Amino acid sequence: MKNVIKKIAVTTAIIFAVVFSMISDPAYAFVGTDVDTLKLTGNCPYCNLVEADLHELKLAGAKLYGADLSGAKLYGVDLSKASLSGATLSGASLSKANLSGAYLQKADLSGAYLQKANLEGAVLYGADLQNATLYGALLKGAKLKGANLNGALLKGANIEEAIQ
Repeated sequence: MKNVIKKIAVTTAIIFAVVFSMISDPAYAFVGTDVDTLKLTGNCPYCNLVEADLHELKLAGAKLYGADLSGAKLYGVDLSKASLSGATLSGASLSKANLSGAYLQKADLSGAYLQKANLEGAVLYGADLQNATLYGALLKGAKLKGANLNGALLKGANIEEAIQ
């Protein structure tokens, strides 16, 4: 009987030690990706989001400055008033995206697809829009000083009151 009680006591002590170590030392089994960070927090400055599928997300006001979104699927995404200064969006699909009031200073949008995108009031100072497709895009009141529009396709784009 004494040995049985001793075995139960030892087993109980071992179980408590294991449980206590699990509680006191948190396990970090899941390491999120930059896409996970963006989806959870709505922000991801300087992140690697190359070819990420982010279509139709609500990212209004997101902080994505310096992020690499090359080739990303961003069609229909809400990036209104987002901070994308210095971001790389070359070849990204931004058709029907809402970029109204977004900050895109010195952003690389070369070869990006911005058909019917809303860029009303967007700040594009020094942005590279070379060979970007802007068919039917709304650029009303956009600030384009120093922007590179060489080879950009602007058919049907509304550039009313855009500031050069």
